[in-house]
Amino acid sequence: MPELPEVQTIVDALKKSIIGKKIKSVDIDCSRVFSQSKVSFKKGLKGKKIKNIKRRGKFLIIDLTENQTLLIHLGMTGGIFFSNKNQSHKKHDHLIIKFSDKTQIRYHDPRKFGKVIKVTSSNINKIPEITKLGPEPLEISQSEFVDIFENKKGRIKTTLLNQRVLAGLGNIYSDEALFDAKIHPLTKTDRLKEKKLLQLHSSIQKILKNAIKAGGSSIDDYLNIDGEMGLFQFQHKVYGREGEPCKVCGAKIKRIRISQRSSFYCPRCQKLSTPP
Repeated sequence: MPELPEVQTIVDALKKSIIGKKIKSVDIDCSRVFSQSKVSFKKGLKGKKIKNIKRRGKFLIIDLTENQTLLIHLGMTGGIFFSNKNQSHKKHDHLIIKFSDKTQIRYHDPRKFGKVIKVTSSNINKIPEITKLGPEPLEISQSEFVDIFENKKGRIKTTLLNQRVLAGLGNIYSDEALFDAKIHPLTKTDRLKEKKLLQLHSSIQKILKNAIKAGGSSIDDYLNIDGEMGLFQFQHKVYGREGEPCKVCGAKIKRIRISQRSSFYCPRCQKLSTPP
């Protein structure tokens, strides 16, 4: 699933490619990923111009003229692709927005777990998908981070994946941040001392910034808007490296299941001080 760095990479690239462009036409396939009827959706977009593009958690937010906004969540396998010329419809393309200068963007999602929502811009902070999100990992202060995490129950890996606690982290970057902070993923969140929480705050921000700089991680389906791979997967210390030697100590990386998700860690660098 594309996480914060992948979505931010898409946002940064789209800002350079489509800001100010006028929507000429909209093609839709697979109503499952849309929040309203095809007719209403198309009518609401045609003729509008792209004002701004930003991110909230794992949501891509495209602000249009006339008080309209598009929210796009990429789900497990979704991607946004840009083309300088009109291309024919491809399998798994569920939304094609064509601009007056003959460029276009395509929302591509093989597994159809993503969603596309059109809302009134002035109401964006009232819809559940946005209001339920926690603070942004790259914006949250040290003190706010400690205040939120020091009283949370449950394992730290599960807490980090909770979008109501912190918006944008997923399996990849929570594993990498926990390794960087030398915290076992099964550690109880409320047992982490302030010093360790501050270390985790620093690790999360460092890992995310480095991942954005590298264009995200291309795991499974993720590609940027030009169809190119991100490069941060080559910097992964633990994620997806079960059985391989730790790049720090040489111990074999282990994989366990936490909340139905695979978690990767180094048993030597990330020791569990108390029973889970």
